[in-house]
Amino acid sequence: MTARPERVPAAEVKERMLDAGRELALESGAALTIEHLRMEEVIQRARVPRSSVYRLWPYKDDYIDELLCYIAGPGSWFSNRAVFDPETFTAVARLLTEHKQLLATMEGRRALLREIVRVVVACNYRALAGNHAWRLHSALAATLGATRGSEARKKIAVALEETQSRTRDLLVELFGYLVETLGLRIRDPALTVQHFQMASSMLVQSLAMRNAQVQAAIGDTEEAAQVNDLLNAPLPGPGLDGEPAEWTLAAVAYLGVLDAFIELEPDWVPPG
Repeated sequence: MTARPERVPAAEVKERMLDAGRELALESGAALTIEHLRMEEVIQRARVPRSSVYRLWPYKDDYIDELLCYIAGPGSWFSNRAVFDPETFTAVARLLTEHKQLLATMEGRRALLREIVRVVVACNYRALAGNHAWRLHSALAATLGATRGSEARKKIAVALEETQSRTRDLLVELFGYLVETLGLRIRDPALTVQHFQMASSMLVQSLAMRNAQVQAAIGDTEEAAQVNDLLNAPLPGPGLDGEPAEWTLAAVAYLGVLDAFIELEPDWVPPG
């Protein structure tokens, strides 16, 4: 006697199919390939009855739109975290604690601010460049206009913006912390912390995305090797002890943006 197929509740079928589609998208590494997912491959990965799947999504396009919404929203790796490295706050606090004697002078505060940028930006750049979930997140944003349904497009855009909003809020909070502990201020009253956060974070994310692209081409073209050197070869820069230290291009560029927006408060006195 032939065994009856497993009975799976519709809600579980949906959950398994969306998780399986996300896994396949992450393995392929680009949102563009989601359009070319084979339903049979997803069904096999999800281990659900084919008939149940087509009751939920009569057409493949319906499934793809819902999968894109899921990956951008509740199924996103960033659904409960920020885009940037979660160790950022810890690294900043450690540097401030270990070198608090530098807070006594303008020169020391400047050196400490540079060191925070050097260490934290390099950490975030590397973390983003090696994160497949972030690459998929960025690819979704880049291909948003190609999504077929206007309703799906709107849902994806809202979910992506919520993720970036969480990151914005946390980076603004980090800047507030540095205002108190390093004595920073915005140079121009017409500018805001949000302006600085937007410009600086998108700079690092753009460089990380360029790095992800060039790593895929390494070994195939001479140009890729040259771009890789520009992006990742260590650059000389100032260190805390006055000796040269190794900087990343991302950190050098970030410091330039920071200096355009931020300055040290000359009359600031270290707290406590």
